[in-house]
Amino acid sequence: MSNASETSYAKIGFFIVLGVALTAGVLVHIGGLGAKNSEFLVETFFSDPVSGLDVGSSVNFRGVRVGSVRRITFIGAQYGDAAAADMQKIYVEMAIDSRLFRFGDSQRPRQVVESLVAKGLHATVSASGVTGLSRIELNFPKGELREERPSWRAEHPLIPPAPSILQSAADSATQVLNQLNKMDFAAAYSNLLAIAQSAGTTLDNFNTVLTGEQGGISEIVQNVLDASVAIRDFAEQIRSNPSSLLRSSTPNELPETKR
Repeated sequence: MSNASETSYAKIGFFIVLGVALTAGVLVHIGGLGAKNSEFLVETFFSDPVSGLDVGSSVNFRGVRVGSVRRITFIGAQYGDAAAADMQKIYVEMAIDSRLFRFGDSQRPRQVVESLVAKGLHATVSASGVTGLSRIELNFPKGELREERPSWRAEHPLIPPAPSILQSAADSATQVLNQLNKMDFAAAYSNLLAIAQSAGTTLDNFNTVLTGEQGGISEIVQNVLDASVAIRDFAEQIRSNPSSLLRSSTPNELPETKR
């Protein structure tokens, strides 16, 4: 009797475990299909290295995660009709959540992406903090960008690339170094010495003029001082005897006034 009971309990336990496993499998399968059904593929490419970018890396649209990197390879391995100059460019395939790109009932997600590309949407490789990992940023860069026209026919909606901030800074530094390399520092130094010598000569000539005219300048200053003294004496005389302005000399006394 006990053996039969143990056998029945074992069967019941087996069916319970099997049912739980089947239920979990169905849920996982349905969830996976739902996720795949809500995704659509887009692609981009890069001429510069994509260090830190890997399958599964985040794809953000204006800072919001909208998908992940599905595949990374070379253009030559993906498209056989690409030009020889494009064979070594990096091909990046991205899976985008279509539920985040339903901006209108009349537009499909792929049409939304194509309309955004027409308005200037670009893809950029951006570093994620200090972890060394990178992500794809979809955004609308400011300023003019050098467009790279693909020589192949893209299978999925193509989002054109834009240089990263680090790459732009590196390009600017390279341009500055190239300009510095083109400068003739020897000629510039010679010109600077010539300017300094010319300035020194001008100062010497000015000092010579001041030294030669020192006596004349002193005489002029003394004449100005004498004139100011004469004007001051004249003012004192007018103040004490205003009638002197009308007479040229002091009049003689009348006989009647003499004693």
